[in-house]
Amino acid sequence: MKGKKLLGILLVALVAIAIIVSGCGDNSSDSNGNSIVGVWAYNSFVYTFNSDKTGDYDVAGTKMDFTYEAKNGDLSILYSGNTIPYETTFRIDGKTLYLMDSFGEEVAYEKK
Repeated sequence: MKGKKLLGILLVALVAIAIIVSGCGDNSSDSNGNSIVGVWAYNSFVYTFNSDKTGDYDVAGTKMDFTYEAKNGDLSILYSGNTIPYETTFRIDGKTLYLMDSFGEEVAYEKK
């Protein structure tokens, strides 16, 4: 009886550890572990990436809300009202966020 109880406790502990470990780590970073969270600007274009996976894109005063996933340099942005996400890549070098635009060109956004 004690063996079954100990086995049950051990099983619960292993499941708890697995849940904790799977939740660890920054899931909003480039391939070097740099976080995308923050405010990034290029001319009158401003991206705000919040830590809760929400954000907005401000184009000269017109804001579009979105949710996003960013991991290992891959970025998926789903703008409010859309059903298909915008998929791109990104990298961060110091205080500069480089986003690949739809033409295959890198656009440099500076951290604010």
